[in-house]
Amino acid sequence: MIALARAAMALALLSSVAHAEDLVAPATRDVTPPGMTPGPKVDGPLVRVPVPPRPPDPPRWRRYFLPATTDAATFVVGTQVIHIAGVTPPDPGATCTLADGTDWPCGRVALYSFRRFLRGRAVECLLPYIEGAANVTAPCRIAKTDLALWLLQQGWAKPSDIATDDYRSAAATARCQRIGLWRDADKPEFC
Repeated sequence: MIALARAAMALALLSSVAHAEDLVAPATRDVTPPGMTPGPKVDGPLVRVPVPPRPPDPPRWRRYFLPATTDAATFVVGTQVIHIAGVTPPDPGATCTLADGTDWPCGRVALYSFRRFLRGRAVECLLPYIEGAANVTAPCRIAKTDLALWLLQQGWAKPSDIATDDYRSAAATARCQRIGLWRDADKPEFC
C-alpha cells in the first residue's frame, strides 16, 4: 500500500515537473525602483512565450562582376538566374520581319547590343537574401543607369506586366522613334 502511494506521488510530481518549464510562479513582491512604472499585477501563472523568429534581412544591392548574359535581360551568376524586373526581352533566336518581308535576327542583335553596353562593367541587382533561390526577378543597374529603362529606351525589350509608367513611356518613345525591335515597324497612332 505504501509503495502504491509512493508511485502515485512520483507520477504527480513528474507531471507537475513537465509543466513547470512552461509555467512560472507569479511574482510575490513588487521590486520596481522608485520613479518607475510598476509592472502589471499578476494573479495566475506566467506562460513563457517563444521568441519570434528574426525578420529577414532587407533587400540590398549585390554586385556581380562579368555575369553571363543569356538574353537581353537575364544574367546567370553561378547557379542563380537573375531576370531584370519590368522588361520582357526577345528570345535570342527570335527574328523580326522588315517592311520588305526579309527577316532579321532581332533577338540576337538585342543580346549583342546589351552585351556591348555592359562592356565588362559590374552589374548591381537589388536582391533579398533568399537561400537556394534559383530564379530571381530584380531591378538591376550599372552605376546610376537602370538597365530595364536603358533596354526599353533603346527598343531592345518590351515592358512586362509589372512595368512602371516610366518604363511604359520609354517603350512608347522607342516605338515612336522606330529603334531597336521597332526599327521597321509601322508608326503607331499614339505618336
